[in-house]
Amino acid sequence: MRLPIKFIAILLFLIVCSCESTTPIQNPFLPKASFDVQIDLNLPLYSPLQNTGNSVTLPNNLGGVKGIHITNVGFSTFRAFEVSCPNHTPSSCSSTELQGSQVNCQCEDQLSYSVFTGQLLNRQGSETLFDLTEYQVRTERNTLYIFN
Repeated sequence: MRLPIKFIAILLFLIVCSCESTTPIQNPFLPKASFDVQIDLNLPLYSPLQNTGNSVTLPNNLGGVKGIHITNVGFSTFRAFEVSCPNHTPSSCSSTELQGSQVNCQCEDQLSYSVFTGQLLNRQGSETLFDLTEYQVRTERNTLYIFN
């Protein structure tokens, strides 16, 4: 039994139309930073990263727009996030500062983000607000490779 060409055409049309685009929304406030940095966890400067829950901030001359927050989230897993507040154009107040398990934006709105997930912690209203920009981290022995 042969299927009619119209049936096949309609079926293909429905399949194509049902596909959903999952392109993430690009943050309009932050430029894309390209970098590749290596961190030796044996160095005293980065020794806090050997313990779960601890974070270190790298200056912007090593990577990122305004620098990089790196956190040991446990089980030999590290996450790295942009220091620049994702909901402000880079300015004198748009850096985030580490305070325990979160980073706080220094601008007037005082937005707070988790260093474990990068999510905005004090989201209010229906306004579109961005989470921290995350960078890729690869671990080999006692060296972290952070890149974008």
